[in-house]
Amino acid sequence: MSAASVSQAVVSPLSKQEAAANVQPIFDKLTQAFGKMPSFFATMARVPEALEHFMPLYSAVINKGTVEAKYKELAYLKTALINGCEYCFKAHSASGKKSGVTDEQIKALAFPLRSPAFDAKENATLLYAERVTRGASAIREGAINELKQYYSDDQIVELTLTICVANFTNRFNDALLTLPDIG
Repeated sequence: MSAASVSQAVVSPLSKQEAAANVQPIFDKLTQAFGKMPSFFATMARVPEALEHFMPLYSAVINKGTVEAKYKELAYLKTALINGCEYCFKAHSASGKKSGVTDEQIKALAFPLRSPAFDAKENATLLYAERVTRGASAIREGAINELKQYYSDDQIVELTLTICVANFTNRFNDALLTLPDIG
C-alpha cells in the first residue's frame, strides 16, 4: 500500500490530556508557537522521555549556533526532498520562507546546480546535505574542502547536526505516516 493511499497515520498523535504530565508543558509551548500541537511531536509524546530529550537537542541544533537559519533550512529542505518526507518538507518550506528561502529556491531544490536561484554557498550547502543524506561514509576530502570555503569547523559540525536531525525526523514521520499539519 502506498503512502498516498493511506489517509491516516500508523499511530495517532496524543492529545495533551492523554500525554504524560512531564511533557504537558511541551504541548503548551508548541501549541503557543504553532497554534496547535504538531502531530510529529504529539506522536513522539508516546515515549515521553524521548520527547523530553529531543526538544532541547532539536532547539540547540535548529534554533541556535552560528550557521544562519537560511542555510539550515535549505539543508533541511534538501534532506526532506531526498527522503520524500512530505511532513518535513511542508513544515520547513514555511519556516524556510521565514528565514529567507524563496519560493523559487524551494521549487528548484531538486536540481539546484541548474538554477540561478542559488549562490555558491547555497549550492555547497545543498550538495553537502545530499552527500550526508545519501551516503555520509562516501564523503571525501574534496567535498569537505569545498564546504570549508564557507563554513568554519564548528559550523560544519552544526550543519551536519542539522542534516542528521532532518534525517531523523524524516524517517520518524515517514515510518509512522505522520500527516502534515504544519507549514
